[in-house]
Amino acid sequence: MRAVEFLDKNEVQLAPCYLLQGTDGYIVRSVVDKILSALPEEDREFNYDEFGEEAPVADVIAALETVSLTGGRRVVFMRRRNRAFSPEEKRALGSYLSAPNLDSVFVVEDSPGRYTEYDDAFFRIECKEPSPDEMKRSALARIGEGGCSVRPTALAKLVSYCNGDYGRMIAEARKLCDYADGGEIDEDAVDALVAPDSDYRGYLLASAFDEGNGEKALGMLAAMQSKGEPAARTLYAITSSYRKMLHCAISDLSDAELAKATGASLASVRTTRNIIAARKRSVPGYVVKLKEQTEYLYGLEYKFKSGRITDENALRLAVGKLLAVNAR
Repeated sequence: MRAVEFLDKNEVQLAPCYLLQGTDGYIVRSVVDKILSALPEEDREFNYDEFGEEAPVADVIAALETVSLTGGRRVVFMRRRNRAFSPEEKRALGSYLSAPNLDSVFVVEDSPGRYTEYDDAFFRIECKEPSPDEMKRSALARIGEGGCSVRPTALAKLVSYCNGDYGRMIAEARKLCDYADGGEIDEDAVDALVAPDSDYRGYLLASAFDEGNGEKALGMLAAMQSKGEPAARTLYAITSSYRKMLHCAISDLSDAELAKATGASLASVRTTRNIIAARKRSVPGYVVKLKEQTEYLYGLEYKFKSGRITDENALRLAVGKLLAVNAR
C-alpha cells in the first residue's frame, strides 16, 4: 500500500506487523503517528516504545511482549538499522514474526535487504515521495476537512510549489484553509501564502544555519545535492534568503511593503520577523552578525560569477563560514 493512501484513511484497522519501505523520513514518521492515532489518546504515551539502530532485538521483543498498562494495544517502532543482525537476533526476530503478539503492533522501518526473508509476516507500506495525483488527492481531502473548496488551477499551483514534499503540502493546505475561512482558495491565495519549492528550501536551509543547527543544515544540504541541485543555485538560494532575513531585521517598511520589495510572501515576512525578534533577544549582536554574513555571501557570489572561484568552492566556503559564525 502507498503511504499516502494509508494516511488518507479515516480509520485504521491495525495489523500485527508493518514494514515501512522508502526513504522519506517525514512520511515514515507520519505513518507511525497514524498508527498511534488508532490507540485511545490517553493510552498513547504509556503504550508506545521506539528503538534505534543499536537496540538489541531482545529488548524490542520484550517490549512487544509486555502487557499494556491500560489493557489496550501497544505500538513498538524499530527505526532503520544499518547494523546486521546476529544469528541469535535473526532467530529471535523470525520466531516473533511467525507468531506475533496480537496485543501489540510492531512497526519496522526497512533497511535494504535486512527483512527480505520475513516479507510474508509484514503489511508493507511504501513511504516514498508521492506522485502529483496523490498530492492533489491528499490536498483536496485536507482542504475539504477544513471546510473549504479550491479552484483546480490553485490546487495545481499548490502541488507544484510543494514539489513532492507531502508534509509541507499538508501544512500549507491547512494554512490556506485558515486564510480562506470556509471559502474558496484561489491562485492569488496560493501566491500570497505559499513560496515555490526552491525558495522555500533555500529559506529553510538559511534558517537552519542562522539558528545554529549545523546538523540540520548539513542534512538538508546533502538532500538537495542528492537530487542534483547545482551548487550555484544553492548558493543563490542561501544568499537571497539571508538578504531577505537582513531586510526583515532592519527595515522600517510594513510587512506588506517589505513582501513586495523583496518578492517574498506576506506570510513568510511575518514569520521571519517573529523569528528574528526572538533571535535578537537571545543572540548578542545578532543583527551585526547577520549583516556580516550577508555581505560575505554576496562577496562569494561575486567571486564565483567573475570566474575567480568555482561555484562548488564558493558553496563550501559559505557553508564553512555559516557553521563557524552561528555555532551555539
